[in-house]
Amino acid sequence: MGGHGGSKGALTFHSLFLSLLLLGGAGFLGVGLWLQLAQNGGPVNLKWTGSGFIDSFLTLGVAAMVIGGALLATSVCALCAVSRSCIGTIFRVMFVLATLVVTAALVLVAVVTLLIASNNRPDAVETIVRDSWVRTVTSADPNTVAHACDIQANFGCAGFDDGDCDACVNGVTISGTPCTAEEQLRCPSCPSSLTTPSPSGCYDAIIERTRKIFLPVGIAAAVVAGVALLDVFVVCAI
Repeated sequence: MGGHGGSKGALTFHSLFLSLLLLGGAGFLGVGLWLQLAQNGGPVNLKWTGSGFIDSFLTLGVAAMVIGGALLATSVCALCAVSRSCIGTIFRVMFVLATLVVTAALVLVAVVTLLIASNNRPDAVETIVRDSWVRTVTSADPNTVAHACDIQANFGCAGFDDGDCDACVNGVTISGTPCTAEEQLRCPSCPSSLTTPSPSGCYDAIIERTRKIFLPVGIAAAVVAGVALLDVFVVCAI
């Protein structure tokens, strides 16, 4: 370490910030695991991803796990270096680069999640949710289709948009004939006890559920990004 009088103070702040980043990393990792294991990677248990390899990395659960794991690894390595007084030039350069990469990812997560959680979300968000709903409803796996049925039962809605399933409930029309191909894209075939005809579509309920999860995640990502950026300046002062 250098012999500057402020180095000790900077090192103290560095250790404090590392502890906060460690907690943030653990939090993001925990949220990511919960979303991935319990919610299929998203705010509600839809089939969010397609069949492509890259699609599997486009869920909030995976993003949170990657960022949380990176934060944990960076913080633990840095805390070990501090405890052993191994803070040399090479360490500082590597730590700053790693932290800047993680900070950029956190800023991206914060911007995207807060934008989706706001009332001014882009139209592309509805398209993504609609595609996920269709993949869920039309899945060949009954367990996947059941996720859409659960959403309808939990939120008291039917179909994706308002009025989608007025004439098509549980895969059949009111007269008992099969639903049209277009209706089958929006209306899951569920046990009759799970849902009833409803003029209210599920998109608004899904977005509200999304907002309740994305808003705190976005705020947390912004705060952790700020702490990480402050720590970069502190490391430069050590």
